[in-house]
Amino acid sequence: ERFEYHRDNNSTIRESEAGLQSMPVTSPEIAEAVKDLRWANAIVFVYPTWWFNFPAALKGYFDRVMLPGVAFKLPAQSDTNTTKTGLIPGLPNILKIGVVTTYGASKAIVFYAGDGARGFLDRGFRPVLHPSCTMLHLGLYDMDSTTQEQRQEFLKKVNHAFKHF
Repeated sequence: ERFEYHRDNNSTIRESEAGLQSMPVTSPEIAEAVKDLRWANAIVFVYPTWWFNFPAALKGYFDRVMLPGVAFKLPAQSDTNTTKTGLIPGLPNILKIGVVTTYGASKAIVFYAGDGARGFLDRGFRPVLHPSCTMLHLGLYDMDSTTQEQRQEFLKKVNHAFKHF
């Protein structure tokens, strides 16, 4: 099943006056996205990397859907089942993250700049999923100067990797 956030949702979430422990899901679109997340055992992100990070629409998806009470819970002092982030995972059903992205810069420059989206997915998002969640990351670097052959080879690599995903 496929959910395309940027096409299917333009709504916003209001902050809860009760704080961040659990935010209300305020629109049918967000409720549907949360239902899909709780059903899924894998999540795949396909996006162009802009300025070493997510495009705004994907950042908006995280801001609006990965709510406290959905993606994570804040622990009470007595909780011992937290992750390195200090949060209690809210989506332990997700076992795999897949990423397909393009970069306008070389791999060396992306590494030097920090590759914000990849770092967030690996160190910020993955800890709120299943403890043994794996991440497959496929990036096409120097997108603006690749040849048609190089892009075709990248697509073959993506198809092969996702046959075994």
